[in-house]
Amino acid sequence: MAAILHVVVTTSIFLIGRHHLLPGTFDENGIGISFAVDGVAYRNLISDMTSVLKTNGLSSWLNLLAPLHCRLYSLSFALLGNILGYNILAAEPLNLLYYLGILTLVFWLGSTVFSRRAGLMAAVIVGLWPSFLVHTTQLIRDPLSILLFLALLFAMMLLLLRTLSWQRALWISIASSIVVATFWLTRGNMWNVILIALGITAALLVIRMLRERRLLLADALLLVVLSFTALLVPSLLPSVRFSGTRVVEPAIAIGFNSTQSGGWWSKLVNEVRRRRSAFSIYAAQQSNIDSDVRLNSPTDIISYLPRAIVVGCFAPFPRMWFENGTGGHAGRMLAGVETLFMYLLYVPTILCVWSNRRNYAVWLLFLIAFIGMMSLGLVVVNVGAMFRFRYVFWMLVIVLGAEEVRSVFRRNSSIAVPMKSLTP
Repeated sequence: MAAILHVVVTTSIFLIGRHHLLPGTFDENGIGISFAVDGVAYRNLISDMTSVLKTNGLSSWLNLLAPLHCRLYSLSFALLGNILGYNILAAEPLNLLYYLGILTLVFWLGSTVFSRRAGLMAAVIVGLWPSFLVHTTQLIRDPLSILLFLALLFAMMLLLLRTLSWQRALWISIASSIVVATFWLTRGNMWNVILIALGITAALLVIRMLRERRLLLADALLLVVLSFTALLVPSLLPSVRFSGTRVVEPAIAIGFNSTQSGGWWSKLVNEVRRRRSAFSIYAAQQSNIDSDVRLNSPTDIISYLPRAIVVGCFAPFPRMWFENGTGGHAGRMLAGVETLFMYLLYVPTILCVWSNRRNYAVWLLFLIAFIGMMSLGLVVVNVGAMFRFRYVFWMLVIVLGAEEVRSVFRRNSSIAVPMKSLTP
């Protein structure tokens, strides 16, 4: 059903764009020019890469400097472009794979931590999420990066919930290391989130071993392998931007590269300042929040953290829901409805964390979601960009909130049945 839904939505968007029914929203190739405008540039690059592959062969294609997701899309274009054209239909095999993979991992997270019903409920919510569903039809890197992040998070969760055998830990180490490297190649500008997630996992694993009073060697070794891979990969593999330039190595991982100079704090401050400046020059200035704020020192960053939490968790704010954005009033209203839904879901999420406070995996999901959204509030000043980056963290909130909602319905139904039996 999910696959049919995605194919129908992709085909509908392509037809809307081809017949110019919403010219300010989709172009003739189905690219969302009002919400995923970078897809236009990506499509041109993918088309050029496809031509190089067909004309000059595989070696020339491999020598091109291009983001990983564009390289993958060019393979799909090479297979289907002559039949369907160089548009979102030709990219649908990959986008469908990403979409179904994300739903599967959301289901696995919910069913492993809680139950199959909680996992199914969370997967249905994510699968029917309007703006996310539309974004997964585009030629952007978000679906692939979300898939990889959820896969790595699932491996971290197994560390906290299972006592792994040496053989299983070895296979998970190999698979997770590949995921880590691929994530760096796909979205290197979110690398610090991976390192923070590994740090949270390490702290929770230590707490688990202290409480259980035993040394989980296989689990600990898996975590060491993942951490070493995450610290080493940025200095070994180039994460390429659209322009062909290399993504700046994250401040936390820079210590492995001897060419870097300066203190860790200064690198972190420079990274935050550089990213805020990059997002503040977005064309949609009316969608910016606190773009005039300058964070030039560790003190500035620490003092701004409370505001960063508010922005990362609650933007766009209600007053912005009714304003006219790049996608028009309809786009802002849709963003407002989805944000309101998440506002309401925050309450059962907090209740779920409290009810399951002895569950290490629950704390892993909650802390990564919270710190991730706070980090976005710290460096991303454009609401449209933040909305896309925040999808993966909201998915974790949905998993937690869905479990609490399911528990409430289960308790109410268990109370209603005996009361009905007492009715004369």
